[in-house]
Amino acid sequence: MPRLMPNVSLAEQVADQLRRRIADGEFPVGTLLPTEHELTRELGVSRNSVREGLRSLVHAGLLGARAGYGTFVVATSDLAPALARRLEHDRADDVAEVRLLLEREGARLAASRATPEQRGRLGEALAARAAATDGASYAAADIAFHRLLMEASGNALLAELYRGAGGNEQSLMRLNAPGVDLAAYAGELPEIDAAHAEIVAAVQARDPDAAAAAAERMAVLAHAFAGNVGHDDH
Repeated sequence: MPRLMPNVSLAEQVADQLRRRIADGEFPVGTLLPTEHELTRELGVSRNSVREGLRSLVHAGLLGARAGYGTFVVATSDLAPALARRLEHDRADDVAEVRLLLEREGARLAASRATPEQRGRLGEALAARAAATDGASYAAADIAFHRLLMEASGNALLAELYRGAGGNEQSLMRLNAPGVDLAAYAGELPEIDAAHAEIVAAVQARDPDAAAAAAERMAVLAHAFAGNVGHDDH
């Protein structure tokens, strides 16, 4: 049973303990936390202390809360939320350059380190992108693909930095909405899709240089696409 320490507020101790447990992988991103009642019983503190501790982690960006659903993990450390807040004020080109570096080196590492299971999941994620029939499903499949690629790098810090930098979500903003017809972007998406396929082929072949080159090409294309959709009339 976890023990709380004297001379520190109970709410702070609750927050610190949950922060450690999240960092240790007990509660992965997307996981629902135990209820306030369950945490109160487990930690032997008041529900008020649990509530305050959870609120501080929501404010820090580690947790999200939704009425009728519960409290869930959105980041594994304070790093990604802090980086995301910083990037809101940085030049778009600087942010895109950082994302490109992370994508390129993440793909390079994935080609060397991905497990057979991760290579299989990456192939499945590529197929899900190809099977998408509308903008929202395409965006969801693409986000999943890139997160899997960063996970396959075997570098948890790199994956965290990638999430903190907003991942590939900026380039998907126009697509990630109800009713978006992918056919409207038939002239732009195939080249981006081909670069994704090249990444998977290079990871499967364990070719780090080819994976890095394909990822860099994909990131450049995606950044150009993001700029175009921000100014087109679709």
